[in-house]
Order: sequence, then C-alpha cells, then structure tokens
Amino acid sequence: MKSDNPLAVLLLLTAFLSVPPALAYNNTYQENKLLKMYFDEEELVETATRSPKPITQVAENVTIVTAEKIEAMHAHTLAEVLNRQSGVFVDFFGQDFLGDSILRLLGSQRHHVLLLLDGVRLNINSSGAALTNFIPISIIKRIEIIKGAASSTWGSALGGVINIITKDVANSSRPTGNVNVSYGEGNSRDVSADVAGKLKALGYYLHVGNIDSDGLSLDRYSERNSLYGKMQLELPRSSRLSFTAGYSDPFYKNLNWGDAWEITDLNIYEDIDHQSIWGTLYFDTEITQDLTFHLSGQHFDNTFSTSYNSLGSGLGGHQGDLIFGEKWKEEVNSFIGRLTWAREAFTANLGFESSRSEMKYASRSGIFFDGPSLTEDDPVTESRHGTYANVTYVKGNFSITPGLRYDDHSNSEESVNPSLGITYLFGPDILLRGSIAKGFSAPYLAASSHSPNLEPENIWAYQAGIETGRIPYLHFKGTIFYHNIEDAWDYNMIPWVNTGSIRLNGFEVEAKTAVYHGLSLSGNFTYIKEKSKETSTSAWVDDETYTSNFILSYRNTAYGLRTEVASHYYWMSDHVTNEEPKYGTFLWDILLAKDVDFSLLSGEVYLKGHNIFNGDQYIDFEYPNPKRWLEVGLALKF
Repeated sequence: MKSDNPLAVLLLLTAFLSVPPALAYNNTYQENKLLKMYFDEEELVETATRSPKPITQVAENVTIVTAEKIEAMHAHTLAEVLNRQSGVFVDFFGQDFLGDSILRLLGSQRHHVLLLLDGVRLNINSSGAALTNFIPISIIKRIEIIKGAASSTWGSALGGVINIITKDVANSSRPTGNVNVSYGEGNSRDVSADVAGKLKALGYYLHVGNIDSDGLSLDRYSERNSLYGKMQLELPRSSRLSFTAGYSDPFYKNLNWGDAWEITDLNIYEDIDHQSIWGTLYFDTEITQDLTFHLSGQHFDNTFSTSYNSLGSGLGGHQGDLIFGEKWKEEVNSFIGRLTWAREAFTANLGFESSRSEMKYASRSGIFFDGPSLTEDDPVTESRHGTYANVTYVKGNFSITPGLRYDDHSNSEESVNPSLGITYLFGPDILLRGSIAKGFSAPYLAASSHSPNLEPENIWAYQAGIETGRIPYLHFKGTIFYHNIEDAWDYNMIPWVNTGSIRLNGFEVEAKTAVYHGLSLSGNFTYIKEKSKETSTSAWVDDETYTSNFILSYRNTAYGLRTEVASHYYWMSDHVTNEEPKYGTFLWDILLAKDVDFSLLSGEVYLKGHNIFNGDQYIDFEYPNPKRWLEVGLALKF
C-alpha cells in the first residue's frame, strides 16, 4: 500500500466494515494474562476508540499511567509524570517547582499533541500548545497516551493524544480520600486534599490544593490554587448524569533577564498568569443491552497573560513598573455525542463533536515604550465539526479496528482521515500490533488569524510493535514507527505557508523486571531520526533526538521501607534547543519512604532528593534547571 494513496485505505476500511460479526468467542484467560503482563489487570483503554476495550485489542502505541504510579513518584506537576514516559518529550522552561513546559510525542511539534481532561480539550488557542501546569495531579485516576496520528478518532491530533481521566466518585456512603503535604528548599510547599463519597443516589469527589514556592533557581517564584469537583447522579433505566468543574490559577516568574544574561542594566523579569475554568455535563444511558448513548456539553475558559516588569534599576523605571504585557482570553464551548454497540466480538462507535472558540488579544505598553497604553484586537472565532466511526472486530486471536473521520473547520479546509489497526495474540503472553493512520493538525486560532491561508499539516503514520512476557523475569514492549508529515508549516515566511516536509522514524522500548527480594528495575528508551526540509526545493536536513528513563526500586515489606532511584537522559534535537543549551547528561532523583499507620489514616512519610548530582539539562541558558534540592513530605489515605 502506497503511503500517498488514501483511496486504497478507504477501500480496505469499507471491506472490513462490511464483514459480519463473528460468533461470540471467549478469550478471557489469555486477555487477563496479558493484562497482568505489562499493565494492571483491571485497566481498559478508552482513548483509542472513545469507548473502553481490552489492551489486547489496541493496535496503537499506548502508554498507561495509573494513579498508583503517580502517587508513588510524589511528583508535583503533570509534566514531571509525563517526563518519565516512553515517547514523551518534555521541554522545560526552568524545570522549577511550578513552571512552563512544552509537550511533544515522538518528535512532533507542540501543537500536534492533543491534551484532554474529562473530555475537555485543553490546548490553548494562542499557541496551540498543551499546557499542563494548571492540572493538579492528585485528581488523576489514569493517564492514557496514544503516540502517533489519532485523527480518525479525535480530529486534529497529528502527533497523538494525552487523555487525563480523573478519579471516580465513591460507591460507599463512608467518605474516603487523601491528604498530601510536602515542604522543600526555596520555601517550596505543596498541600492538597480530596474526598469522595456517596449520598443516596448522588456520588461525589472533591479536591482542593495549593502550591507555593519562592523559587529553586534565579528567584523563580510560583503559586497555584486549584479546585475540582465531580458529581454523579444515578438515574432509572441504567442511566446517569455527571457534572465536573474545575478552577486553577498558576502564577509564576518564568525568566529574570538580568540574572540569566548577567547584564546589570537589563533588570527585567517576566510574570505569567494562567487562569482556567472548565466544566462538563455528561449524560449516559443504555438504550438496549448492547447499545449505549453518550452526550456531553463542555466549557473551557482560559486567560493566559504575560508581563515584563522592571526590578527597579537599569531599563524599565521603578520596581514593578510594567514594560510590556500581553493577554489572550479565550472561551471554548463544545458538544459531543456517541452511540456504542458492543458485543463480545464486535464493538462499533459512531459519534460527532462540534465546538466554537472565541479569542481576544490585548497588549499593554509601559513608559519605556512611551506608555502607558492599551491595544485590543477584535475577537476572532472558529467553529469545528467532526463525525467519526470505528469498529473493533475480533476473530480468534486477531482483532481488527478500522476507523474513519470527517472534519470541517471554518478557518481551514476539510479533512478526511482513515485508520486501520490489527493486533494478534501469538500465544498467551505475546501480543503483536500494527497500524496505519492518516492524520492532520489544523491551524489553531491564533495561527489562522495570523496566516489566513494556512492549511492543515498532514501525516501518514505507520507503526508496528510487540509486547511479551515470554522472556524469563522480564516484561518487554517494543515499537517501531515511520511518520511522514507533508504540508508542514514554514515559520520563516510571513504569513506562514505550507511548504515543508518532515520524516520521523525510530523506535521505543520499555522493559520491567519481576520483583526479586524486593528489587525491581524498569526503563524505557526512545530514539527518533528526523529528516526535514522547509520547501520542496530545500535540501533535506538530518537530526536526531532520544530520551531514556531508568528506575531502580526496592521494597521491604517487613519494615515498611521503600526506596527508588530514577534517572532521566535527554539528547535534544537542534530545532528544540535555543541559546547555549545543556544536555547529554543524566538527572538523578532519589526517594526514601517509610510506611506510617494511624488509627484512621495510613500512608507514608518520605524524603526526596532532586538532581542529586547537579546535572544540567535545559533547552536555553536563560532557563537553567535547579541544582540539587531536597524535600520532605507526608501522604495519607483515609
């Protein structure tokens, strides 16, 4: 099959969609054994097709991060958690207690990654990026990461999807919950609490949290308050109504120019304020025993502002005086509907989604630019509509998943994206995967406003993988991929144009040993070879990037002790780095924890050392990562 022939793929999809469902078959033993092999037994993957299905039927390159794994890390931000996962590249702006970062999947760009929280799309329209520092990690039940084109299910998602699934309401009237407190250098503290319960037919989950720090490097202070709640009402006829809502307001100093550049007269610092309010109303019902219906309405309100202020000497006037500031305020409203028909050997999903976005931009100038003055642009809007269908058909040890989606965006051309995935269970402990998918990334609202003729970037993505527990004492997962991106944006032209091409190929591996006398070792490695050119007449430029994580864990159940040593390595590509970057070294963290048990509370007290060997790993010398720093904490459950 030629990569540039979508008609051939569409014909294949049509053929598979026309196959009648096989007689129901039972492969429960093999599926459960494989689920235990690398993932937890109870997990089903929702993100691949938008309805849960066993991991044995998921052809995409998927990584799952559970709440238990997140809690064991004692991390403070979602970026810290994602930084340990294979195929995920996190470019930090400082890697401080709370700060900014860019997410990329398998070498894709920041606007290629779709970030979801409870079905709410979180990519901001000012840059297309998936910002994560406003999401409190204590509300997360599970993270599902689909690496590679996911447009046949999710629309504009050329690089993949990161889906944040929040914790459930409780099924018991007795409240349960968590309390977490930590304190570290730089007067850095993280306090959060959550509780879940049920009052008759109404279940609930509530979270409150605060992060505050004077800064671990270059006086980079930060603060965030967060609230989140979920309520679920059980209705007659196997129906339920759910409502989620959240608020978060990270505020932090991103850069102190004087300290970074060691130029006394350039005494300027940058503040960033990012306020978000979101909410979703869901309705789910069973129409028949096999047919279910889902409908939801979502709202996301985001204000992202940055201001450059004076430290009181040199340029810029008195301390705190504004030099220049920008603000992007956006509102997104969307509606989603889905019908799911599910039997043991056949599952079909048919859905739609529609959204409308509005963004307002304003800039302020201080006395250095002959201000004060305020400039406000007219609001810009965009409407997006998408319809999709996918089928998972199981016959024997094979599962086949064709998918197809049509998207229509008011600010760019329409797009049709097919996909085809196949899995084969080769014995009880070897799973083979393969997929081909067409994907796209539509211009985000600021890009289409800046460059009205900009069209979507397009990709054909090919992946194949194996997951096995056949190797003694070792669980292994490996994936190879080839991604061909056409119509890539050329940022050197004003306005931007679609003239570039990018080829991304490489592999990723994950492995985890069995526990031996309390010891276990896990790790992953991702390598990407990139070939790119800006125009059809440009020469191809070669580049490469890779990252690895290794985690050595020890657990002594007799004494309730736990130790973890984790390392992270990142070789950065040229298009990621800026001025005088530092990389090619390992960053090491160490964790020491002890179980504690009170009458109504249990958990662990811990000591964590970050970057214990003072490694340097940053994309720009203006944003160095902190040197060694320590913290203590207490995590309790009730």
